[in-house]
Amino acid sequence: MNPNPTQIENSRALGNLNIVRLAPGDQQIALEYAGGMPESGEVIACVTDREGHVIIRQTGPPASGCLTLLGLPNGQDLLVELIQVDEVGKTTARSPMRLFRAGYVPGTVVNYIHPEDHTFMPSGRSPASPSLLQLPNGDLLASHDIYWGGCAQNLTHVFVSKDDGKSWSYLSRIYPSFWTKLFYHRNALYAFGTNGEYGDLNIFCSTDNGLTWSLPTLVCRGGNRDIGGPHKAPMPVVAFKGRLWTAFECGSWGLPTFHDAGVASIAVADDPMVSENWTLSGFLRYSNGWDGVCEGEARGYLEGNVVVTRDDRLVNILRYQIEHCTPNYGRAIMLDIDHTQPEKAPAYRKLIRFHGNFSKFTIHFDPVSDSYYALVNRVTQKKALKQRNCLTLTRSRTLDDWEIVRDVLNFQDNEWPEDLDKVGFQYVDWFIEGEDILFLSRTAINHAHNYHNANHLTFHRIRSFRDFLAI
Repeated sequence: MNPNPTQIENSRALGNLNIVRLAPGDQQIALEYAGGMPESGEVIACVTDREGHVIIRQTGPPASGCLTLLGLPNGQDLLVELIQVDEVGKTTARSPMRLFRAGYVPGTVVNYIHPEDHTFMPSGRSPASPSLLQLPNGDLLASHDIYWGGCAQNLTHVFVSKDDGKSWSYLSRIYPSFWTKLFYHRNALYAFGTNGEYGDLNIFCSTDNGLTWSLPTLVCRGGNRDIGGPHKAPMPVVAFKGRLWTAFECGSWGLPTFHDAGVASIAVADDPMVSENWTLSGFLRYSNGWDGVCEGEARGYLEGNVVVTRDDRLVNILRYQIEHCTPNYGRAIMLDIDHTQPEKAPAYRKLIRFHGNFSKFTIHFDPVSDSYYALVNRVTQKKALKQRNCLTLTRSRTLDDWEIVRDVLNFQDNEWPEDLDKVGFQYVDWFIEGEDILFLSRTAINHAHNYHNANHLTFHRIRSFRDFLAI
């Protein structure tokens, strides 16, 4: 696929018979397809092994539809192809072959990309940067960009669920967009994203709940990994004192100074699709000399959360890279944001105790339990600080100290055959719906390239999460 950035994208404008969604499971795979000839014969799904031996053939409706193929072997690379035939059996269209592996996956698979599947190049071949949103009509939207180191990294796919996350279908794509964050504001859907790693930070708009997207509006001019530019993970967009606020950084992993922290904001009444309406703060560079920070040469901070404090102030809580410091785990950085001067750079406030500081996390406040919560990658092996195979719900009353509530997904202690180098439940985006927490995970399992380069996007529900607070 090579979308045209000068056109508004349509969710079904994918050309001639394409598999738009794969969802492997235990001895099965569900697939969704679009783009064939309407009302012409049927579509045949054919699954083969790497040597071309047919495993299963199954028919479905023409042009577009969904199929679930059962009885497949787990843990084996398989290929699936769609063949459309007319009423007399003549082939009228064929899809590109897609690689996959069947196997048990926790949660509900929203989408899947095999690490050797080059269908979405040049963007990449790994689903990343989950973003989860509930629309006013109750529909759930899930998105992920398509990542691989050294690739263009500029394509995002959007999916919709109309049954509260039980099933998902492909909706649209956003291009060029990486590190994409969906949010809803004043009767419209928006998406933040860069046009590549450290490229221009843009915003897109959809007035039809994500079916089509506008051309991008520039928020912050970018660069690249060599010279630095905006780093904007799918972080919260927070309303406070008449403005919308979201954190982002400027810099690069390739620079000796890593990432500087800042925020973007806009008056709630202003049009987000007008560049001049956005105010960018100054950026604060991390200092090893700040009072109370970890001893040693930290690799800075990134992926900040804008949070409203109990004393009605605005802070930015950031992931903290302290693998070469003392202590080397369990801390995060808190910065102050001056809401009266949105152009002013954040200021260092303090170090806080925080589980899972080596991976992106999202913080939300729950007024019912009067607590802040975060889903984090808790480290259980202190020699493996980048461990992401244990996802843990944590909470805090004050934002200063965080306690473990429970492990949500623990593939460290359940004798799963793949180790922490291959398994990850990471970068989760989440929100509270009634008694439950709904979250979306960038999930590496069942022969991912590694824990970081995931192969699944999975949806999960923590039922009655407040019940665990009394245990």
